[in-house]
Amino acid sequence: MPANVIVNPVAARSADNFDQDKEYRTAWLKNLMGKPLTDNEQRAYSTAANSALPAIPESTANEIIKKMYEVAPILQRCKIFHVPGNFKFAVEGTNNDAALHTENAAITTAADNLGSVSLTGYEIVKLVKASRATANMAINAFESYIVEIIAEAIARKIENYIFVGTGSNQPGGVAQGGKGASGAYTKGTDLVEYSVAVTEADVTSAYGMLASGYERNAVWAMSKATFFASFYPLMNKSKNNLIEFANGKYYIMGCEVYFTGSLEVGTAYLGDYAYIVGNYSQDITVVKSEHSGLSTNSIDYLGSCVFDSKAIAGLGAFVKVAKAAGD
Repeated sequence: MPANVIVNPVAARSADNFDQDKEYRTAWLKNLMGKPLTDNEQRAYSTAANSALPAIPESTANEIIKKMYEVAPILQRCKIFHVPGNFKFAVEGTNNDAALHTENAAITTAADNLGSVSLTGYEIVKLVKASRATANMAINAFESYIVEIIAEAIARKIENYIFVGTGSNQPGGVAQGGKGASGAYTKGTDLVEYSVAVTEADVTSAYGMLASGYERNAVWAMSKATFFASFYPLMNKSKNNLIEFANGKYYIMGCEVYFTGSLEVGTAYLGDYAYIVGNYSQDITVVKSEHSGLSTNSIDYLGSCVFDSKAIAGLGAFVKVAKAAGD
C-alpha cells in the first residue's frame, strides 16, 4: 500500500510563485481599469488593504515621482520630504564665527540660535477624463498613461508654486526668499532692477549680492523669453565669459540657467534652491469613478496629493533681478 504524501506547506506556498508586491501592483492597476483579479491578485489586494498599506503601489508611486522630477527638475534641487501631517523644519538662524581661544581661558558659548519653517498641506489635484478604451490597454501601457498624465500636471503646478506661490492659502517659494520682512526683496540688498535691458553691471551686481557660500549650488531661473531678450545679448566670448553654452545648457557667471514658464517675462532669480523646503504630507493617490463620466461614456481618474513649500527667508540665498515697474 503506497504511503500517503504529506504536502509541505512551505513548499506549497513557494510553488504558488506568489510575489506580494508584484501581485499588488497588478491588482491595483487592474482594479482601476475595471478588470477582474486572479486569486493571487485578490489575496495581495486584500492583504494590503487590511495592513493599511498605501493605496498606490510603491513601484507606481516611484514612477510618478521620477516623472515629476523629469518634468520639473527644480524639484531635485529643493529639500523635499515625505512626512505625514504638519511638519516643522529647523533652519539656521544666527550663526556666529568660531573664536580664537587663549589656552586655559574660559570658553563662552556662542549666541547661536535656530529658526524653523512650518509646513502644513494644500490639496493639489488633477482630474483626467479618459475613454473607456483605456480598460483594454495592457497593464504596463495603462500605468505609463496614468503616470504621464497625473505626474506631469501635478509637477507643473508644484513647480509654479515654488516660483510664484504666495505662501498665503497656498504653497510658497522663491518669491518670499528675500532678506526683508516676510521674505521681501529690497533694491540694493537682494534686488536688482533694470530699465530696458540687463547690463553686465546688473549681472555682476546680482552675483555680488548673493550671500557667501550660496553660489556653489546657485542657478538662474527665468523664462526663455527673458533669457534670450535680456541676457543672451550679453554673450560675447571675445570680451568675457559672462554667458557660456556647454553640454546643451547655458551658464551665467558659471551658474546654470533653468528655464521655466512659471516666471513672468522680465523677472529672474539667482539662488540656491536647497533653501526651499517642501513636504508631501500625503503622497500622490489615484482613484477612479465610472459614474461621473456616465454622460460621456468615459472614466474619470483623479490624482491628488497634499503638499506645502516655503523658502527659508532672511539668509541671502536668493537674489531677484526684475524689470523696473513702468519700463
